[in-house]
Amino acid sequence: MNPTVAVALVTSLSTLAAAGLTGTISARLTRRQLEHQRVLAREQRAEERADHRRELRREVYQHFVSQVDEAYRVLDAGWFAAPFTGGSHWEGGFAARRALDEANVRVQLEGPEEVATQAAEVVRSVGREFREHRRILDAHPGATGSAAELDAAGRTEVLKARFRTTAEFISSARRELNEPAPATDSRGI
Repeated sequence: MNPTVAVALVTSLSTLAAAGLTGTISARLTRRQLEHQRVLAREQRAEERADHRRELRREVYQHFVSQVDEAYRVLDAGWFAAPFTGGSHWEGGFAARRALDEANVRVQLEGPEEVATQAAEVVRSVGREFREHRRILDAHPGATGSAAELDAAGRTEVLKARFRTTAEFISSARRELNEPAPATDSRGI
């Protein structure tokens, strides 16, 4: 064989081998990059879904607390009404409890179980407070004083339950949302 042809053949074979090796390495690197990008995209979508769910839960929890606050406002107005005239107060109480029940259903749907359980306890506590208010008024027909004056101890007990159940709900909601409790000063404020 002619030495020039032999050198050309060796050179072309080595060039082809180098090109094949480079192509193989390039294909492997590209595959790894694509797999890594796929993993990153999957993680990003999962994170976006988690952020969306957390935001949705935050909105549901805030709406629930808002409805709880509205029910408490109606209760407070009833506790201090002197003399208590049932009609408008009871209508407002019914509307507030209905709105609270609707907000509670959303919390039950969004969960998780711990937060849903605490929300249900808040709703039960509000119901007990309405019943206690009614019991006091029924026990003192024709009284001119407010329900708070007629049974201060009864009101104190329902207020303790009010603060406890609301604080427990907010605490469990914060844990679920991974939000720390707000900082307090030395007085607990």
